[in-house]
Amino acid sequence: MNERHVFYCDNTLEGIFSGVYQAWDARVGHGCVELRTEEPENMELFCVYHRVKTSLTEAEKVRRTIARQLGPRILEEICFAACADDPKKGTAIYRTLVECLSAHGTLYKKKSLDNLKNPSVRKVTELYRSVWTEYDHYLGFLRFQELPGGILAALISPRHDLLLLFQDHFSNRYPRERWIIGDSTRGTLLVHQPGDPCFLMGNAGKIIEEIRTRRDEGGDYELLFASFCESISIKERENDKLQKQNLPLRYREDMVEFHQKTDNCRQKCVKEDN
Repeated sequence: MNERHVFYCDNTLEGIFSGVYQAWDARVGHGCVELRTEEPENMELFCVYHRVKTSLTEAEKVRRTIARQLGPRILEEICFAACADDPKKGTAIYRTLVECLSAHGTLYKKKSLDNLKNPSVRKVTELYRSVWTEYDHYLGFLRFQELPGGILAALISPRHDLLLLFQDHFSNRYPRERWIIGDSTRGTLLVHQPGDPCFLMGNAGKIIEEIRTRRDEGGDYELLFASFCESISIKERENDKLQKQNLPLRYREDMVEFHQKTDNCRQKCVKEDN
């Protein structure tokens, strides 16, 4: 009986791609390989464990190979799946690449992952759709606020690790602004400086709490936006069920127009105007 070989890698895109490279290079048999991002509490019998050290060079080689041989569409699906909050994503990605790059996987080239009969391919496709759906929602639901110093800040609480997926979109949309997007779930920040590429900052829990505190103070633009949402609302036509369907409750905590203190700010401004 062949031993299973478990490769533990960092729970990042570079970590997973490094794991793919090193597991493939180990030549222990693709069917014996598992790629995990979480270590178990207890070791298993008939299992060899390997610790993967993240290598940007190896990760870039894997990325180039996928882009060259499989095309940008499959590369996008693999990258989105790597951001999913799922402990089995590493093995699914590895075996999907084995399937796609094998001799009988030529049909995948320059196309998409559509062989749903393969459980690994099906798993990666499901993860891609789940991550893409949440990413697409946040493109519409993410809200920036202006902090002292002219810094734009936004907080989100996603199920999946989405921060790096935002870098191209918001860098193109706000190229001359200094902005940060904080992931409250993981305590990480995506930071952008004009003229420089975005970078990820870990262990940023204190900064996120500071942003949350200032967010609840309710500035002029936050009040203006909340007042606009209030003014266009028609009470007689409110449909709470449809609102929850189009805008799930879990997204509202980090949206300006649903902040608890916005109503207090609005009432204060009304009194001052009177």
